[in-house]
Amino acid sequence: MHKNNLRSALRRGCLLGLALTLLWTLAAGRYRRAAAAVCADTLRLHILANSDTVADQCAKLRARDALLKAVPPLLQNARTEPQAEAALRRALPYLRRTAQQAAGQPAAVRLQTGEYPAKDYGGFSLPGGRYAALRVELGAAGGHNWFCVLYPALCVGGAVAEYPTKEENALVFGRYKVRLALWDWLRGLQKQN
Repeated sequence: MHKNNLRSALRRGCLLGLALTLLWTLAAGRYRRAAAAVCADTLRLHILANSDTVADQCAKLRARDALLKAVPPLLQNARTEPQAEAALRRALPYLRRTAQQAAGQPAAVRLQTGEYPAKDYGGFSLPGGRYAALRVELGAAGGHNWFCVLYPALCVGGAVAEYPTKEENALVFGRYKVRLALWDWLRGLQKQN
């Protein structure tokens, strides 16, 4: 009788482990899909300073301020990331002149896609992944960088922005939680005892 109870407990434990693994895999897949959607729906601004000297870092901030003033009117009719990217692509010469004049240094400005690490901005965070970005390289581009989100307009003061889906908004603005109903139930049992 004791062997049968042990086998039964082992079977239940294996089935429970399998079920938890399956649920966790499904939740992780949902997270990955939401993160991929955030990457696809985001256009970042990435500015690299000429060097780390105080003067070059100040030049980077002047370029940042000028670009953050110049970009919102360019994106006012953009309803999707591809539309925002197209609007910026048309304005690249203007944006290069704006950055150069503000920084007082040569500037290379281009749209490109690249890998970015996960980043917490305080009020929101972005998952790591491949993002499209307006990349601004001042001078030799050997100094510390500065980056934010141009579309949706998350780095423009007073902007109210949203992503297209609830999952993306939850992931970016901190309300995304991977939870398992079985785990919540087990924790509820534990609290009752």
